[in-house]
Order: sequence, then structure tokens, then C-alpha cells
Amino acid sequence: MRKKISVLLSIFVVITIIAMGMFLIFKDDLFVFRNNKPIYTRDEPVLIGLKFGSTKGELIKKLGNPKKVKKEWWGAYSDYVEYCYYDWGIVWLAPGDENDLGKYIIYVEINKRGIKGPRGIEVGDSYKRVLNKFRYSPEKIGNNEYLYCIKSETEDNSFEKTQGMKFNRTEKFGGVSYNKKGEVDSIFYQDSLYYGIEFKISKGRVKQIVAYHHDN
Repeated sequence: MRKKISVLLSIFVVITIIAMGMFLIFKDDLFVFRNNKPIYTRDEPVLIGLKFGSTKGELIKKLGNPKKVKKEWWGAYSDYVEYCYYDWGIVWLAPGDENDLGKYIIYVEINKRGIKGPRGIEVGDSYKRVLNKFRYSPEKIGNNEYLYCIKSETEDNSFEKTQGMKFNRTEKFGGVSYNKKGEVDSIFYQDSLYYGIEFKISKGRVKQIVAYHHDN
């Protein structure tokens, strides 16, 4: 009898340990936890260690040569911007110094799993994992709901609209948009009007990751 009890206790302990391990592994996919993690900033990686401003040379060293390159004239730069196409997505490169490898990243689009975007998020991850990777401190200001919002005023107190909400030029925030069914279809974070990232969601999973930098 004691032997049977000992065996049952051993099985119970093993099952408990496995359950706890599974919870720790998948908790970010199952629950959303209020937290005070660092807010999104323009200086953090957006593509497997590469940041806005990382060069074409660094991109090629990390991910190899693109499958196709298209050039388009941008009046804002008075020069050509390069669109680099990979199997997993697209990277835009703005003109840098006279060296071709000095062109730098201003836009990233990830469409396939296997490539890590901001804070290690990949296509196919749960939208809850996205929320748990960034600060989640919800608050409502007026009619707008934010994942977090760092308020700062401009000198002339002017505001502009972004993602349908009003923010000034130095606003830092996180937000969510929903489809007609009330399902999450986009999670976005902004460091300013010039730097932001967006996770496009379908059926609760990340289907596309976009990071943009408007420096001109």
C-alpha cells in the first residue's frame, strides 16, 4: 500500500513540475499581465539585432544579399531609396554616405515566421505575447484607450492625429485597434510621429510586423 502511495505521489510531483514548466513557457500566450516594462524606443532593434540606422553592409552581413532590389527616387532625399526584397519580407534603405553599403534602414516588413522582429516577436506569435513584451499599463484619456501613454506637451500645444487618435509630436504610446467583430487586428507602439512599429493581427496571431522611421 505504501509503495502504491509513493508511486502515486511521484507521478503527482512529476505532473506538477511538467505543468508548471508548461505554464512558464506558454503563460505569455495565454494571459496578459499588467507590467511596467520599458516603453518602445527608436533605439531598440527592429530586425534580429538591426536597428533604424543600421547600414546596408550590416544588413547583408546578418541576412545575406536580397533576392531583388528596386530603386525609387524620393524627392525628400533628392536621391534613390532602395527596396530590398527577401523571402520573408522587405527592407527599405535610405541614402547614406557615398559608399553604397552606407545606406541605412528606415523601414522593415516581416511576413513570414523565422525572422525575429522587435523584442523577439515573430509572425505566428500570439497577440498576447506582443502585449506582454511591451509595457502594459492601460489607461483611458478622454475617449482614447492606451496600452500606455507618456504625455508631453508641445510649445504651441498643437496636436496631430495618428491611428485615429490625437497625439502631439513628442507623444510616446501604445495602442490597439479592433475589427468590426471586436477582435484585435493591430497593436502599435510609437516613440514619436517619426518612429513606430505595428503588429498586424489575424485570428489572434501576428500576421505581419512593420517598423517605420520617417526621418525626412
